[in-house]
Amino acid sequence: MLARGGALSPYSGLGSTHAALCERLQLGLIEGYEIGEIHEYSVSRNPIKRLWRRWNSAPKKVSLWAKAHDIVHITDQEQAGLVPKNGKSIVTVHDLFHLFPSKREGVEIGDSNPSIIRKKDLNKIKKGISRADLLICVSKDTQQECEMRFPGIATTWIPHAIDLEAYAVETERPSWFKDGINLIVIGSEEARKRVDFAVEVCGGMNVTLHKIGAESSVKSKQQLLNLANEVNCNLNWVGRLEQNEMIAALQHADALLFPSIAEGFGLPPLEAYAAGTVALVADAPAHNEIPLEHHILPKDDIQMWRTAITELNDESDEVRTRAADFSVEKWGQRLQEAYNSLF
Repeated sequence: MLARGGALSPYSGLGSTHAALCERLQLGLIEGYEIGEIHEYSVSRNPIKRLWRRWNSAPKKVSLWAKAHDIVHITDQEQAGLVPKNGKSIVTVHDLFHLFPSKREGVEIGDSNPSIIRKKDLNKIKKGISRADLLICVSKDTQQECEMRFPGIATTWIPHAIDLEAYAVETERPSWFKDGINLIVIGSEEARKRVDFAVEVCGGMNVTLHKIGAESSVKSKQQLLNLANEVNCNLNWVGRLEQNEMIAALQHADALLFPSIAEGFGLPPLEAYAAGTVALVADAPAHNEIPLEHHILPKDDIQMWRTAITELNDESDEVRTRAADFSVEKWGQRLQEAYNSLF
């Protein structure tokens, strides 16, 4: 049984990984295991109804259904309040940012001052994680923190997978690409993503930086556009793309810039590698677990980032070989071993 509570858009990080897990289990990619039930519900606009479902009706339903299933797999830590007190249960932990807020490079990661209701919710999440039989951690950094925060709970490392065949399909060059060097940055304007740093890196360079992803707000978009104008960065605001459009953009880009300082995993560098494209990545957890060593750059050294851009070469064979370490087949083997470990 898979459970995640309120349904999320497949375009979101947690929503896409939940959808991928459902699809792969339904396709029979995890030998010996199949889906009995998928528990999720549409999110109500009524805050009282949302809380009632999250704290009362949903946990009761999962607890009841757990009796008829061998494993209850909660697909992200935000839904750990659903972990039943009976049966065998797993929680996939993508990160612990909201449970244990911190500051990195002066940027607040997670909410250090949650509301009274959110504090109660976070407490339920922590108790749920503590009831789990196994925590699946998508990065080694997250695994280490889980072992520190939840001692005595078994953990295993299962990184996200990438569909290598999907990223190898031949595509046409996006019509919005410009002449010369085309770089991509993916993400919202959330402070930890540091899209503004990518803009500063490209300032004054003869390159085009394409910003992909929905805007966080009208204000944050305008602030980034103003910064681009100040530093003379040729910024092209692309917005959200469909999966096939994203693959085409990554395949034809000269490089992906990923300057984030905090990620539970950091999927875009892996996507770039699968597409045969270099990813220049800030040296910060957990996304620095993915790239080749010479693609990992100091977090704040603008000149080193600019030098790396000017020295870009075709490394398609090397990066695709690295991406193969995160294939769906290897992911399936790891998940099967995790499920087997409960019996």
